[in-house]
Amino acid sequence: MKIDLTNIPLEGKETKFILKPDWWKPDFGENRIMGLESPISAWIKIYPVGKKIVIEGFISTKLLLMCDRCLEPYTKDLATDFRVYLSMSPFEGELEIELLEDDLDLDFIDGKFLDSDQIIKEQLILNLPMKNLCTIDCKGLCPICGCNLNTARCSCSSRNETFSNVS
Repeated sequence: MKIDLTNIPLEGKETKFILKPDWWKPDFGENRIMGLESPISAWIKIYPVGKKIVIEGFISTKLLLMCDRCLEPYTKDLATDFRVYLSMSPFEGELEIELLEDDLDLDFIDGKFLDSDQIIKEQLILNLPMKNLCTIDCKGLCPICGCNLNTARCSCSSRNETFSNVS
């Protein structure tokens, strides 16, 4: 959804919306989120603060993720508040520009429209753990045969323990 940033009232503009599970399309090589198990319920409020624009919001959904250890899909509930600070792009054709310390907390936007879908995608990705685990004690895959050690015990694991005890 595109939001016009040119005529935001001082008290702000608030929008509530639902995104269906088929809305999620991974991009930028993001493959940790396999899909959505439930619709995304979201609201955002946009308001000006000086020359900047503040976007506050809340999203909740159930994500379908892939475990980084055993490679099995699992679901994770996500509910989070967020705040993003935007500024119109200062670049205007310049190849290099020095950012001030205050600029490091800003996202820059070209044009006069905000793509709320991109903000929601960014927040979903930013709220993922560094390592996706189906359970905290996930055993992962056997490094020799690839068997899921959460569901079966392979003969490699006893042989592998023997080799690790020798060294």
